Amino acid sequence: MSTGAFLVLLVSFTGAVVVSIWTIAMAVTYAKRVSAKTALPDSRTREGLKDLDARLATLEQRVGRMEEVEERLDFVERTLGRLGEGKRLNAPGPKRPD
Repeated sequence: MSTGAFLVLLVSFTGAVVVSIWTIAMAVTYAKRVSAKTALPDSRTREGLKDLDARLATLEQRVGRMEEVEERLDFVERTLGRLGEGKRLNAPGPKRPD
């Protein structure tokens, strides 16, 4: 085997090995990235979610209380409106000169 042919085979073999190792390294890196994105949340994230759930529950309670207060206000407005109408209907008007 000539020296030139040996160098060509050596470079070809070395290039194939380098490309194979590089491809495997890239695949491992990609797999790590994907597993990091889909990993379970850590304790800080879980605590944050619990805090958000508690705040959401508080807000839902406040919304319910606000709706109740709005209903009561509507009732009072209707009642006062009826009282005002009754006073206007029954109140004596100004006397007209005949």
